[in-house]
Amino acid sequence: MDLRKTFPRSPVDRLHGIDHLKRIIDKARAHNAGTLGEYTYNCPLDQVFLKHIGISAEDFARLVQTHSSDETIYAELWKRFPKALSPEGVDAFNVAYESAGPDTPEKKAWFDSVLKALDPLRTDITTWVRLLDLEEKRPVPHLQ
Repeated sequence: MDLRKTFPRSPVDRLHGIDHLKRIIDKARAHNAGTLGEYTYNCPLDQVFLKHIGISAEDFARLVQTHSSDETIYAELWKRFPKALSPEGVDAFNVAYESAGPDTPEKKAWFDSVLKALDPLRTDITTWVRLLDLEEKRPVPHLQ
């Protein structure tokens, strides 16, 4: 994966029902290959995911390096962390992840400046995942 040329998958593009897994796999592949471009592996959203699973960024990158497909990565995670990947664990993670927005005045100011630069009319965007999708030019439906 070369993130200098393409975007990683959407934060809400799910693998076996869990948000962020496909995206962090893309970022770990790029990290391992030295092709992250402007992306950061182990950014705050990655950290939320990794903490939920119970694996370090370094161990996740090694796991991605030794497994060639999304399915084999997921299978290894399931074997090691079944509680985090249980339906209840996934549902709790997805709700918290998809609703997370800026939690300090500084983060809110930065969020608002990025949103204003992208589309000042999108006052309905209040979460990190929706901002990422807008920034990476994915369709983001308007909320009422």
